[in-house]
Amino acid sequence: MVNMTSEEIKRAIEELGSGWELKDDKIIKTFQFPSFMNAIEFVNDIANIAEKVNHHPIITINWRTVKFSLKSFDVDAITERDIELAKQIEERRI
Repeated sequence: MVNMTSEEIKRAIEELGSGWELKDDKIIKTFQFPSFMNAIEFVNDIANIAEKVNHHPIITINWRTVKFSLKSFDVDAITERDIELAKQIEERRI
C-alpha cells in the first residue's frame, strides 16, 4: 500500500464525482436519504463491502443523513484503498 501525494488525492477526488472533499486529512462525503431505514440499508450495504475488503470507514448516521470519512489509519494517510472504497460507495449509491 502506497500513500498518495496531495496531487494524486485531488485528482482522485475530482474523478469520484460530486460531493467528495478533502477535510481534516480524510476524504468525506455526506449522503441524504428519504428515510432513516433507507439510510440504514445503505450503511449495511457499505458495511458488507468494507468487511470484505477489510477497510472500514468512519460512518456517522444522523436520521436520514450518512457521512463517510475515509483514511487509512494504519499508515495515517489517504491511500488507494480509501479511493477504491469511495468508488464502491459511489457505485452503490447510483
